[in-house]
Amino acid sequence: MKPGIPSFVRPPVASRIPVESGGRKPGTSLLRAPAWPADASGAHRHIQAHGGRRSRRGGVRTSVLSALTLVALAAVVIIVLARSLAPPEQASPPGAQPSRETSQRVPASDGPEITGTITVAPDLTRRVQDGWVLFVIAHKAAGPPFAVSRIVSPRFPLAYRLGPEDVMMAGSAFDGEVRLSARLSRTGAAGPAQPGDLEG
Repeated sequence: MKPGIPSFVRPPVASRIPVESGGRKPGTSLLRAPAWPADASGAHRHIQAHGGRRSRRGGVRTSVLSALTLVALAAVVIIVLARSLAPPEQASPPGAQPSRETSQRVPASDGPEITGTITVAPDLTRRVQDGWVLFVIAHKAAGPPFAVSRIVSPRFPLAYRLGPEDVMMAGSAFDGEVRLSARLSRTGAAGPAQPGDLEG
């Protein structure tokens, strides 16, 4: 105790209530402001940048899909134009000579058959032209044709063959006695002989 100062007088004690630098008054709650507002602009920039990357990716995908669509449409247009501009296939003219493979009969498999050779008299050979059709017909007794073989543009002498595949009615047995006839038709029409046909 200093001399001259009464013992019952005490010096004032300084207040220990902290005051923030912002000038808050004593007794004010010491609440700190959240840190995120100070960085809000940065977070916003980050979100904008991320969204910008997504937008750019979406734009690239859209551009790629558009390019693929245009390529596909161009290919379709080219194919259609190529087909429309291609020259049409030329059909064979009427009466054209068929190939040897289609005009002459091919021997069939083993089984019942009738075979022989057909010739044309020398004085009639000049009348036979390409495109004529030869019918080799088998009759049973006096009935209708039992089996028929049709040969286009025949070459004489011609070896012919009749078998089960030539039967007119399906399911009929290829057997028994038959009578054979041959007819050269200018028109290739089946049925009775027409004027100008050769028959024997």
